[in-house]
Amino acid sequence: MVNLKALFTTNIRQVVFAALMGASAFAVRNVGLYILIYPPFRFDPRWIFSLLAACWAGPVGGFIAGTLAAMKLPYPQVDLAAIPAHFFVGLIAKSLMTRGKKSLYAIVFWPLLGVPFYWLTTLILTTASATIVLVPVLAVIGVSSGLLAFAVGLAVEKRAGVLLNFLKA
Repeated sequence: MVNLKALFTTNIRQVVFAALMGASAFAVRNVGLYILIYPPFRFDPRWIFSLLAACWAGPVGGFIAGTLAAMKLPYPQVDLAAIPAHFFVGLIAKSLMTRGKKSLYAIVFWPLLGVPFYWLTTLILTTASATIVLVPVLAVIGVSSGLLAFAVGLAVEKRAGVLLNFLKA
């Protein structure tokens, strides 16, 4: 049986870390650092910051970082699919942590959750054609951003393990 209280337990350090990583993702997105894949879909490095926050700060951190990563100026442009995807990645990461496994493995769920969320929100909310052709485009973006975030996360864990001890609840 999964202990729900343990999954949603967070501390102030995790909240601050998630806010800082989310703010970094917000800045990267709004500066315009991206590669256009298929309009309006882009590969951008903001996911590195927000996914690592979700993995290391759990579902609350994923919600905070995902929300900040989703915001685009001029406000109120919001990437609605990013918020639940980050929350669930954080939830899976926290579940892995409570079982003594590496939380970075939750990044595998980023494309598995993100592709359907992005496809559905595109279908429902935008004028872009949400055809089945978008699924491989979204999969390429999701897998490549997940692999990049995983590689950066491994490097950080290897060299800055103190950070993870600092963030533990």
